[in-house]
Amino acid sequence: MNADSNIAEFLVAGLGRLRPARPQPPDAPQSVFVLRNNDIGDLLVVTPLFEALRWRYPSARLVAGVGSWSFDVLQNNPHLDAVVPVSAPWHNKYSRPRDGSRLRHAVASLRYLCFSQEVRELRRMRFDIGIDVLGSRWGALLFLRAGIPFRLGVRGYAGGHSAMSQCVAYHSAEHVGRAALRFAEMLGLKELPENRPQIFLTEGEKENGAELWRRSMAESAHPRKRVILAPGAGLPEKRWPIENYQAVVRRLAARGDVFMAVVGGPSDRADARRLAEVAPQACRNMAGELSLRAAFALAASADLVVCSSSSMMHAAAAFRIPTVVVLGPFYSSARSHAAQWGHGGSCVILGPERNAGVGLPSPDEILAPIARFLGPVQK
Repeated sequence: MNADSNIAEFLVAGLGRLRPARPQPPDAPQSVFVLRNNDIGDLLVVTPLFEALRWRYPSARLVAGVGSWSFDVLQNNPHLDAVVPVSAPWHNKYSRPRDGSRLRHAVASLRYLCFSQEVRELRRMRFDIGIDVLGSRWGALLFLRAGIPFRLGVRGYAGGHSAMSQCVAYHSAEHVGRAALRFAEMLGLKELPENRPQIFLTEGEKENGAELWRRSMAESAHPRKRVILAPGAGLPEKRWPIENYQAVVRRLAARGDVFMAVVGGPSDRADARRLAEVAPQACRNMAGELSLRAAFALAASADLVVCSSSSMMHAAAAFRIPTVVVLGPFYSSARSHAAQWGHGGSCVILGPERNAGVGLPSPDEILAPIARFLGPVQK
């Protein structure tokens, strides 16, 4: 921890002493608040925590505080009583200041804590327990402002532990979803739900996803394997080169039994168009056309997802769809990334291993796991 971090933690500790944390949780809390105002994939991977907390406190009011950009992720979640906006400008790519300076970030965060209507609403709701899943100084300050007496955070990641009642320890090799479930263990839960992302689609949404595939493949003379390509990522350096994706599209189209849908946001349209142009009869550009829920429904009816480390990776895991994840040059170890974010044998993560002198995988290297998941060519 550097000098600036030590000073910031000292200030958080001082404010925490002004509003001492309750050392033990109440036996029968009336309300529990879970903060996860991070990116969409970050929220998806910790969704089993909501089920665990519902098991632990079946009568409590369970509320998730997430960025407005993530509301669709938790739609229809049966374990939550409410989802409230916490579009705080820290630890996400949606609301943080664009210039990235520490001063601007600090000013924006303090302004949010002091003047946001969202924070005033949290104070009004008077929660008994608060869980900052990521664990940060800003999250701790938010809990202090909200007047939450029993506060759970993380020690060893982004601070804030000095103002918390109890903390889980951060371990870089531990899966993020499993680490989140430790909060439920800390609160006394003995058995845990499966550590797998949860998305709750309606029957209508599922049917719409299947129908979109049917319409897209209407001109196909025989059944095809349905493959989603999601090349986008939060930062350009997190992406596998689009030229490599083009090579994969070309090879998959040559099989003759594959239809590909390219998904992503509006910023991914140009890359998606380049992929679709490689094989117009076997690949459709849907980037920027689908809502988040519609993209989830499309994934639920897919046979395979090929993507960056993104929300689509975790959406595929929610529906147990085989996934090949290809990392860009931003990452130093695909093996370490899999330990933190992967989803078992049906999720293959390929990328650099800098300690071993291994760079980005080639298109040929990812075709083997793709072929394993798709099986032999269907005539």
